[in-house]
Order: sequence, then structure tokens, then C-alpha cells
Amino acid sequence: MNEDPPPVVADAIAKSFGSRRALQDLSLRVARREIVGFVGPNGAGKSTLLRILTGLVPADAGRVAVFGIDPGRDEIAVRRRVSYLPGETNVYSQMTGQEYLDFATGFHRGTLPVPAAVQEAFEVPLSARVRTYSAGMKQKLALRAALTCDVDLFVLDEPDRALDASVRLALRRWIEHLRSELGRAVLLSSHHLAEVEALADRVAFVFNGRNVADEAVRAARETLRHEVRLRLEPGTDLPDGAERLADPPDGTVRVRVPDDPLRWLARLSSDRVLTAEVGPTRLEDVYAVLAESGATGNDVDPSATEALR
Repeated sequence: MNEDPPPVVADAIAKSFGSRRALQDLSLRVARREIVGFVGPNGAGKSTLLRILTGLVPADAGRVAVFGIDPGRDEIAVRRRVSYLPGETNVYSQMTGQEYLDFATGFHRGTLPVPAAVQEAFEVPLSARVRTYSAGMKQKLALRAALTCDVDLFVLDEPDRALDASVRLALRRWIEHLRSELGRAVLLSSHHLAEVEALADRVAFVFNGRNVADEAVRAARETLRHEVRLRLEPGTDLPDGAERLADPPDGTVRVRVPDDPLRWLARLSSDRVLTAEVGPTRLEDVYAVLAESGATGNDVDPSATEALR
């Protein structure tokens, strides 16, 4: 009995829009029962690759296979096995919430129930017209449509957009349920690094349309491990031994310490510290270090080009 081909094998993908190259030799894979985080700054090419995988945009070069099917040749067969949540979610505002759910899930072989543990977080007034919904309610409705389709692969572009923290936690539980309890594969893009890393089995970084090598990402994390972001009471002096970096525009103080950042932080009186972040908690900081190191040019992860077997 032949084993079903893997959910995603994408090798050396290139794509241009006019004179702008969106993807350059980008490779990605997703295995069965795996959650893969796909992260990169705006304009890095994430959404373009997700659209190629779902047959919405053709690749200019490279090989793409979704369950062994080329989405450029048979996008209907791919879409029957894939549920796609685009980054810019448009829902039909003249429909009621229930009408939209029925319409959006009707193409697939059936629907999956919303896990009981997350039902309350994703409740919306299904009898009301979508045009009366807030941005967060529209996103919850779109997620209900995308995540209740009975498919084998879920492709989610910024699924936590416009959601508050409690709903993002419920979304994380829902995605874990799809993988752990139902055995489905998930490919998701997000700007929340800590949440992606807590959820995903692997995280693939992309910059300027290219893969970033795992070694470069590890080196960036090691650099950021010594950084601290602080919001302090006015007039608070910093302990000695820290290099003050360019302060972010949000009013925080950013420093780099040579040794253990927690030990340096303990020298501050707790009643003077309003907030503190230690290490690589923000994607934009990882990107900045990668760019400074030159790892975002031609530094392509060779392991990402191997076909998944």
C-alpha cells in the first residue's frame, strides 16, 4: 500500500511580479501531522508562497507538490485537500454569519466540530449580517470557516490578526487539536514569535524571498539572548555593565549585557521596573540582527532544498 505523499514539498521556488522578485530559490516542506511556522518581515514573500501552494498564483520556476499534486496544474484537486485562510480576509458582508459558513465550507467533503474548549472564544452572532461585525468578529468567523473544513492541510496566513490575547490562546489550542487529535498538518504565518515557537514543531525564516539558514537564526538568537527591553519609572538609573542600544520609539530602553541578563536585571529595584523583556521575543529584533550579519542575502539553508520523502 502506497503512503500518501507529504502535504508540502516546495523546492527552489521563484516568482516575480513585473520587475519585483518576490521569491528567489525558496524551499519549504511540511510533513504529515506537523505544524510549521513560516515567519519573515512584511514583503519577505510569505503570502506569495502560500498562494502558490494553494494554486492561486503560478510559480515562475521550481517544483511544488501538495500531496503529490502540482497546484499549478490541478488547483481544484489541491483545494479539496487544503483549507486556506488569506492574510487579508474578505467575508461577504451581505451574508449572515451562518450563510457565510455554509458557503465557505460547502466545497469540502465535510466539516469538523469546533473543540468544546474553544467554542466560547469563537462565538459570533451567526444570525446577524457580516457587515455588522467588528474586525475581530470577522476574523473569528473566517477562522471558523477555515478550521472547520474536513481537509488534510490547513494553510493559515496571519490567523491571529485582529484577535485579542484570550482568543489567540484559544486559537492555539484549536490548532494543536487539529494536529494532535485529528492528525492534520498546519502551515501558518504569524508576527507573534513566542506564540509561533510555542505551537510549531519547526519555524522556517524567510527574508527577501529566500530561506535563512538555521545556523544564522541560531546566531541571531544568541546575540539577542543578552538583550533586555525595559520600561522604567522616570528618573531610574541603569546598573553599570550594560551597553545602551538605540532606544525604540515606544518609550522603552534597550540594552545589551555581557553576561547573564537576569542577574543584571536583578540589580534594579522591582518597584522601578514597569515591564521587562529578555531575549529574542520580537521578530523585528531577529530580522534586524539577521540583516546586520548579512545572513539575509544569499545564505540559504541547504537542508530546506532536500525533497521530503
